[in-house]
Parts: sequence; structure tokens; C-alpha cells
Amino acid sequence: MVRAPDSYGGFLLASGGNVPMPLSAVSVRFAAVLALALTVWSLLPPPAMARDPLWYELPWDARMGLSWFKERAERGDVEAMYRMGLLYETSVSGTRSLEKAFTWYRRAAEAGHARAQFKLGTFHQTGAIGKVDMLAAARWYAAAAEQGVARAVHNLGVLTERGLGRQKDPARAAALYRQAARAGVDEAWMSLGLLYAAGTGVKQDLVEAYALISRAASAGVPGAAGSIERLAKRMTEPQQARARTRAKALAAVE
Repeated sequence: MVRAPDSYGGFLLASGGNVPMPLSAVSVRFAAVLALALTVWSLLPPPAMARDPLWYELPWDARMGLSWFKERAERGDVEAMYRMGLLYETSVSGTRSLEKAFTWYRRAAEAGHARAQFKLGTFHQTGAIGKVDMLAAARWYAAAAEQGVARAVHNLGVLTERGLGRQKDPARAAALYRQAARAGVDEAWMSLGLLYAAGTGVKQDLVEAYALISRAASAGVPGAAGSIERLAKRMTEPQQARARTRAKALAAVE
């Protein structure tokens, strides 16, 4: 009499057709290790996704498809709503749809999810689904910033500096850039440095501008190195020496 497959502890069939075979302790361990290795391998991102930072926000379950997250999202799980947005934006699901990503981000954002609020802000700012709406972008960035999303603070600073979707206020933008920089947004060092270089919203200070932009350059922010070169041409040798000293101090800031 053939026993039911589930009596073999989850290993349905060994090699040799459809006949269950008893597994030794060694072979069970080997099968378990092999199964784990294959599972890990199957969940590794394809080359294109490995370069996409959004991939690493997704838990392993995401590699299994949309069904698990969708079921939870439909039951009101706000985090699952956000993950659905990520799945559709990154095309991990196999079918990329920015419209569906936007819909799920909006549901999560309206329920108070901070990162979804930030994502919704970027969709509105860039017109990812066809329409730029700076008022909506500023509103969602502000909501995410209030919950501590550092990149939302920086992006809100950009809109505030330029008067997009809100009143133009360079001084307020400088404060937002400083807050974002201290929270780890490398681009914010450059944004703040450019304000100091131009004397916009803050008192012009080429030494401080040089130091701030150097901090951004050390993090690989695009355009920062070129900005330093142009700035250096406007400075005296003593100013450049002070700026380098100040830059070393900023480099130690976490």
C-alpha cells in the first residue's frame, strides 16, 4: 500500500517515477539544502533589476507574484498596498504599469503610508502618468516630510526654492536642504551649497558653498565636481584653503 505523499514530510517524490522512496537522514538534509539553494537562486533579481534600488525594497514574497500582496491589500493592509505599487512600478510582476502603480500608491498614501506619499509626490512632479501637478506634488511631499522621509524633505525644498506648487521661499528651502542633508540625502548638500554660492535665501559664502558641494562630490552626486571647479575660479587662494579645511570637517558629518 502506497502511503500518501504528505507522509514524506513535504518531499513528495524521490527520483524514479511516481513511486515514493524512503529517504535517509543524509539525503533528507541534502534535499533540504538543495531546495533552499534553488529557492534563493530563483529569488535573485535579473540583471536589469539588480541595478534598480527599488528591487531591494521588495521582500522575497514579491518574487512569487502579485497574488499574496493583492489579497492582503484588498483586506486593507496599507503596507501591502505600497508593495503593490512597487511591484507594478518595477515590473517584477512581469507587467509594468505606472497607472496601476499610481493607483496603489495613492491608496496607500491616502491611508497615511509615508513612502507611498513620497512616491505619489514624484509621480505628480514628473508627470509619470501623463500630467505634471506641482500642487499635488508639494502636498504629498509635505505629508511624507512630516513623517520623516528625508528625500521628501529635499524635494519639497526644490519646489520651495523655485516656487513650484507653493510660495517661493529660498530661505525656507535652505532650511529644508539642511535638514535633508543631515538626514543622509547627498544631493541636499549640493542644493544647499548652490544657494550659498549664489547668496539666495542665505548670505553669500563661497567658502561654505565650496565645502558643502565638496561633501556632495565625495558622495558622487552628478555635477558636483564641475560645480567645485567653477566655484574655485571665483575664490582667492586663502578662501580655497579655508574651504578645504571646512570640507574636511563636513566630511566627518554622518
